[in-house]
Amino acid sequence: MTHKYRGSPFVDDSDLESAIADARHIAAGITLPIYEEIQLKNTVLNLDSVKRYLYKAKKIAVKDCICRTKRKHCDAPIDNCLLLNDAAEMSLSKSSSHEVSVDEALEIVERAHEAGLVPMAYIRTDTPKPEGVNFICNCCSCCCGTMGVSLMFGRDAHLVKSIATTTTDDSKCTSCGICVDRCHFGARKVVDGKLQYDKDLCFGCGLCVDTCPTKAITLIQLL
Repeated sequence: MTHKYRGSPFVDDSDLESAIADARHIAAGITLPIYEEIQLKNTVLNLDSVKRYLYKAKKIAVKDCICRTKRKHCDAPIDNCLLLNDAAEMSLSKSSSHEVSVDEALEIVERAHEAGLVPMAYIRTDTPKPEGVNFICNCCSCCCGTMGVSLMFGRDAHLVKSIATTTTDDSKCTSCGICVDRCHFGARKVVDGKLQYDKDLCFGCGLCVDTCPTKAITLIQLL
């Protein structure tokens, strides 16, 4: 999978209007406690947090990611856009998705995590009863109409909220750079053979944690 990193162009000018349109119905996101609204915010979730939302969902459906289907900037899997509750009901009624069990949804999330995609929680208003998180998208920074644009314009600190962060044990770190390749937010880079970590750019998605060969990275819950 190839990423576009912080500062790299997400879209050209002709695609920007389309990207903004993708996000026009995103009204809120969720931190903790679950279902407490934060207006005009999105939330980056780590894998354990995604599982908690799935276990609470009354109905789950899955469809192909609209952003990657449309833009094709990377080779990440596309069958991992999860719809919950009212969003699932609406999508199933239009035959634009298919229903999955919690176990099947967990397998989808695990595959997306392995592929290096960032789980994002959304409340979309273009559903019958948009109460709480009703979409969990597995996003890449090079195709996602919300995350990609926010990174492109440096607005992620204002638009994206995190419930976790990471810390790195320098005594265990070998500066191999694997975590750099996994990070969509530009929080990690290797300079002159030494890993540099900017905690202010970390959004706690956890993609770097389980791929660190020396277990030098730890996920820390903030809320």
